[in-house]
Amino acid sequence: PVVVHLHGGEVPSMFDGGPDQWFTPDGLHGPGFASLGGPANAATYLYPNAQEAATLWFHDHALGATRLNVYAGLAAFYLLRDPAGTGLDTGIPATGGLPAGPYEIEIAIQDRMFDTNGQLLFPDLGINPAVHPYWRPEFFGDTIVVNGKTWPYLNVEPRRYRFRLLNGSNARFYELRISPGSGRAAGLVFWQIGTDGGLLSAPVPMSALLLAPGERADVIVDFSGAAGQTLVVTNSAKAPYPNGAAADPQTVGQIMQFRVVTPLAGA
Repeated sequence: PVVVHLHGGEVPSMFDGGPDQWFTPDGLHGPGFASLGGPANAATYLYPNAQEAATLWFHDHALGATRLNVYAGLAAFYLLRDPAGTGLDTGIPATGGLPAGPYEIEIAIQDRMFDTNGQLLFPDLGINPAVHPYWRPEFFGDTIVVNGKTWPYLNVEPRRYRFRLLNGSNARFYELRISPGSGRAAGLVFWQIGTDGGLLSAPVPMSALLLAPGERADVIVDFSGAAGQTLVVTNSAKAPYPNGAAADPQTVGQIMQFRVVTPLAGA
């Protein structure tokens, strides 16, 4: 069973993708199923897209399977723009607005576990087996994936980038910092320009950025003074947050690298 929920979207309840609105490949569906038509094993939803420009995301929300379906990868970004309103969020390069095109990048951060064969592993022993054999209220993985890749790096130019950040984890918080490269006295800051609901009235510099599960942040990072450096995005949030175990600096304490090695293109 699967159902699509547009997280943060202002949509009619019949298209909200609630836990009971599931459907299956063979045409079965839950009591809350709603669709605009189409094959029996599919659903067509209508999203008005009438809210303010914002970083939204969609994910599975089927009853009893959400944690597994999202863990398996059924989650992605859904970006709303407002080019006629502010003139900033056009998504088109060289319009005088925010960084766009190749300089606007989605970053979904999640924690995972893998078995010795490299397959996704989800614990199957419940915390109270006498009540339920495999039910667990929270999951904390020992591996970080960004856009589905473990501890990746991104080659960037020495210029400003816009990053759409998403915490797509089950229960893990992230307290993000951009650590300094070699020969640099301090790390870079996140200039936060937007939250879950849309753009802020003014940018806010953040040396550390805290993201709860499901939360998004719209940020600008300026690499113009870091040419030739390798920067590491680190995580210092405890799990469970805020009083759990400290993040292991060799595993979940690292998110990804920014390698400022790409020559500057154009002005």
